[in-house]
Amino acid sequence: MTSKIHFISGLPRSGSTLLGALLRQNSRFHASITNPVGSLVSRMLKAMSEDNEFSVLITPEQKRALTLTIFSTFYKPQAQK
Repeated sequence: MTSKIHFISGLPRSGSTLLGALLRQNSRFHASITNPVGSLVSRMLKAMSEDNEFSVLITPEQKRALTLTIFSTFYKPQAQK
C-alpha cells in the first residue's frame, strides 16, 4: 500500500468528530468514526509480546509486517481516497 494514512484522534469535545464529518463531505477523502483496527492490532501485539512463550520465534521485522498487513488489508478499499 503506497497511500498515506492519517488518523484523527481526539478527546471528547475536541472537534475530532466535526473534522471527520467535514472530511466526509469531500469524495476524495474517507473518514470514519470508529473501526475495529485498533483492537485488532492491540490484541495481535499482545499475542506477540513477551507474555507469550512463542514470542521469541517472531522477529521485529515480522511483527512490523504483520501489523502493516492489518492496516493495508482493512484500508485497501479506501486507498484511493
